[in-house]
Amino acid sequence: MIKRIYIEISNVCNLSCAFCMKTDRKPRIMSPEEFEHILSETDQITDYIYLHVQGEPLLHPQFDKMMEIAAKHSCKVQLVTNGLLLPQHPDLIGMKALRKVSFSLQSVEYHKKDPAEFMAPIFCFIEEASANGKPYCELRFWRDDQMKLERTEECLNMIHERYQPEESGRVRNERILPGVYVDYSNPFEWPEENNTGSDTGTCHGAISQIAILSDGTVVPGCLDAGGRIPLGNLFETDLQTILSSERYRNMCEGFRSRRITEELCRSCTYRLRFDR
Repeated sequence: MIKRIYIEISNVCNLSCAFCMKTDRKPRIMSPEEFEHILSETDQITDYIYLHVQGEPLLHPQFDKMMEIAAKHSCKVQLVTNGLLLPQHPDLIGMKALRKVSFSLQSVEYHKKDPAEFMAPIFCFIEEASANGKPYCELRFWRDDQMKLERTEECLNMIHERYQPEESGRVRNERILPGVYVDYSNPFEWPEENNTGSDTGTCHGAISQIAILSDGTVVPGCLDAGGRIPLGNLFETDLQTILSSERYRNMCEGFRSRRITEELCRSCTYRLRFDR
């Protein structure tokens, strides 16, 4: 049962971070009409929409319009952003469809803005969101050696000086305000088609999530940022037909029986997090 759908409203970004996968896909921004068409297909499956694969969603020239469309379809939207363009969207908190905002603060090492200047509007946002009761907010960092990088450490120090973090009950996660959390996830590597890895295992991809790239290509999940497992194109074929395809059904049946059917999935180390 698909619980969430990742939609890449744009694959264009204002940063070039080392941890993001480099692809040969052409830059593309999804139109409001295309987005509405996608939601007319996905709202029969789930109302949990994640604006995330690659690209910076807040860079979309009609972002407000896209969120209006999401509200029209009663979507619960999770926005993933590097936070740099936050000051340009003063009405973000009040957007009806917005359920959660995840700030990818790993990106602090890849832009030139002073960390204190960068964090100031984020602090204002999360404090207003907490007082407002929505949206939920998450500040994301990497664990291990990257936590000691100078700019990352400066941001963490500011957070710990401004707030009093407490255990949230989740692993590698702390609560700093009502509805606001700091998450310390382990880094991961993007999968590549290198014919290595195991033929056995499982994943949430395809089974409980799919992703739709900016050109309408449907893939099994957000880690297929290169569109290496195209299941169909939603601008050409309806979603039910795509999810009835032999390739999609084989993937799902394979994961349920701990059998890997796609080469890209064999080399994916991220799926090992779910392979218990």
